[in-house]
Amino acid sequence: MDATAVRRVRAHRVRGWKAVAVLAAVAAGGLSLPGQAAATEGPIPAVARWKLATATGTPQVSPGEGSSGAGLRLGGGAEIDGTEHLIPAPGIMRLDGVDGYAEATGLPLHTDRSFTLAGWANPVGNPTKDMTVFSFAGADDSAVTVRWHYLRTDPVAGPIGEWQAELRDADGTGSVTTRVNHSDWYSVMEHWTHLAVSYDADASRFTLYVDGNLERQVCEPGDPDCREYVSTSDTAAPAYDATGGLQIGRARSGGAWTEYFEGELDDIWVFQGALSDWRIAQLADYNVELDTSTVS
Repeated sequence: MDATAVRRVRAHRVRGWKAVAVLAAVAAGGLSLPGQAAATEGPIPAVARWKLATATGTPQVSPGEGSSGAGLRLGGGAEIDGTEHLIPAPGIMRLDGVDGYAEATGLPLHTDRSFTLAGWANPVGNPTKDMTVFSFAGADDSAVTVRWHYLRTDPVAGPIGEWQAELRDADGTGSVTTRVNHSDWYSVMEHWTHLAVSYDADASRFTLYVDGNLERQVCEPGDPDCREYVSTSDTAAPAYDATGGLQIGRARSGGAWTEYFEGELDDIWVFQGALSDWRIAQLADYNVELDTSTVS
């Protein structure tokens, strides 16, 4: 095999029901995957889950499930559409990319410990700017950020980007940032993409999953046509314990809100613990309506 043939290597790419079948074998101990994330031992019940089917009150709040029962408060150009759906249960949230967001302040989750955050995102069109899907905010900067990261516009293919996750060990200047990325491949249903980020404090492991998958693509030195994608870091410093709550559709940077997301979101989960690959694959299966109490 020549050098060109082995230049680009991905750890694994399994999709849909195949992902569930393969990762079930992993969970049973019958198969090992490169870069497989370690998971916290024992059950990890959801701290919160938002199906985004309804919102009531002023300001509007979408009810939550999970151990906290925390609601998600909508702000700016954010709205709930209870008729549209991706997963079997109806309901999505739309954000306008200008000032629309949702937040869960006071959520009993600590970002300096193991955690998992997951949900579905559907950006509008072909975005030519960075857009944050989820973040945990501090006073100056976000402790954790999951975003669409714009790279460039190709004259033929149009806008090109990637999914990116960041972990900061301190709020403000002088912080150390751990960053992982994953290519923007074809989505499971139109432009809907399942995103999950986990931090395993015991293993110092920070992982970004896209549609239930990890990715590792390394490049030969000096190859201008190759971009490296590594969606797991095993040397991540713990994030600081963010006090600004979970933010949906925006990030905190330099003491200001930025990177407003334009598009649709659905079925958002938060766990105080690092879920296994198998559990992440469950969340990424849009054909199944999961019971909140059965995912752990």
